[in-house]
Amino acid sequence: MASDDRVEQSKDAFLQLLSQLEDQDFHGFDSFVRSALDEYHGQIHSHGDHEMSEAAPTGSFQPVSEVKMMRLGRIIQDLRTKVPLSAEAPGEQTVIPKTEDFADYTNDNTVHVDGFLFSEEDVDELCDQGKLSRNYCLDCNSKKVAPLNFISHSASVLQLQFLYQVALADQVKDKVIVDVGSRLGAVLYSGHLFTRAKRLIGVEINDWFCRLQRDMIRKYKMDDRIEIVNQDIQTVPELLLQADVVIMNNVFQFFSQVPVQQDIWKFIKAQTSQKPGLLLVTLPSLQEQLKEAGMSPQKQMKGWVKEVELDYEGGWFEDINEDEIEEIKQVHLYKVI
Repeated sequence: MASDDRVEQSKDAFLQLLSQLEDQDFHGFDSFVRSALDEYHGQIHSHGDHEMSEAAPTGSFQPVSEVKMMRLGRIIQDLRTKVPLSAEAPGEQTVIPKTEDFADYTNDNTVHVDGFLFSEEDVDELCDQGKLSRNYCLDCNSKKVAPLNFISHSASVLQLQFLYQVALADQVKDKVIVDVGSRLGAVLYSGHLFTRAKRLIGVEINDWFCRLQRDMIRKYKMDDRIEIVNQDIQTVPELLLQADVVIMNNVFQFFSQVPVQQDIWKFIKAQTSQKPGLLLVTLPSLQEQLKEAGMSPQKQMKGWVKEVELDYEGGWFEDINEDEIEEIKQVHLYKVI
């Protein structure tokens, strides 16, 4: 389609939207359109420059504009069309940990639903549509059922908001963020939208996920600051030394046997210990992940990291419920000492 035709179609669509508004709705829509145009104008003219178009506020909470949240929503909707409901790569093998916390989890009663792509409300809607079930039959052709276990391999949008708006807040301007096991790219896309980080590097061992991330990054013009490295983190130790922030969202537990997990954690510790002041973000806590790997959290963390206390109940977000507070409590921050 020619450029002139696209512009005319866009004009017609915009006028159609205006015609659907009531008088009392116009002011809010007008404000949104103006802010969206300002933001997109800034992105077009500053592409390749890590400085964002608006001045970054200071303080312990970093606001995110409605426009950026809508852009993240568009990315999520796009990803839903490109990955299966489980958000697993073709042929991907997962391992259910043989630990107390997952004692009742089996392949039959466990469902993988990506927390970045689907909120609890989305899951409810999928269940209503018959695309997903919350229960499974204990005996075929009977009414004896039990709840399914749900596992996500990505951080949810709320967790990402808490991560960047509260936990890291104004600590990442001009910094390098490395996401170990970047998978769909959730940490990277939100980091690009929500922060003024200098670089965001996703390290992902799965080639299919790497291609998916690169496609999304190009499509949404995020390749000015995001880079994808298709490697096992143990083969690129230099990235951990370049980083100012390292993010790990339950990255090993469901994908490696315990001895392999232990080797990776020893590697992570050895490399990051060389850089005092480096920030580590883990979901869930580092203590929990080390314990699940059969390692002593107290012994491993001594002389390596100190946990940074986070305020989970500071009223950062409107209408947040108890379940959502528990959700953001999965985000933990540590500083290498």
